[in-house]
Amino acid sequence: MITFIDLDHQIIPDVISLPGIILGFLCSFVIASVSWQSSLIGLLVGGGVLYTIALLYFMLRKIDGMGGGDIKLLAMIGAWLGWQSLPFVIFASSLSGSLVGIIAMFYQKKGGRTRISFGPFLSLAALTYTFFSEQILYFFHLYTTGQWP
Repeated sequence: MITFIDLDHQIIPDVISLPGIILGFLCSFVIASVSWQSSLIGLLVGGGVLYTIALLYFMLRKIDGMGGGDIKLLAMIGAWLGWQSLPFVIFASSLSGSLVGIIAMFYQKKGGRTRISFGPFLSLAALTYTFFSEQILYFFHLYTTGQWP
């Protein structure tokens, strides 16, 4: 739902994301796959990372580069999937968003003023992590330990 709203209106409504953050954190007390600590760190770090990026961009350029909805969406993703999901979600959404953004810049001929919704890329990365977390964490472990085949 967030993906389609963001694509159509370039907003992510608080009425979806804020209850999603709270519900994700509360569910961590009853769902064994994510501890409450991992959920809490995920929502704080998820929201904090994008907030920091948005703040730095605003300080440098004096214009908003990212909406608050994206910040709250990543906090919600962190609450539901835990902090362990965030490196992949941030990397995958940034990479895919950048590729689509470059293509959009080319076709729209607006250069740096091209606007694309980031929520769909965050959502797609979160769904990918949800279904393939074991494989993602396995390859991440191989990479970080230097045991890459």
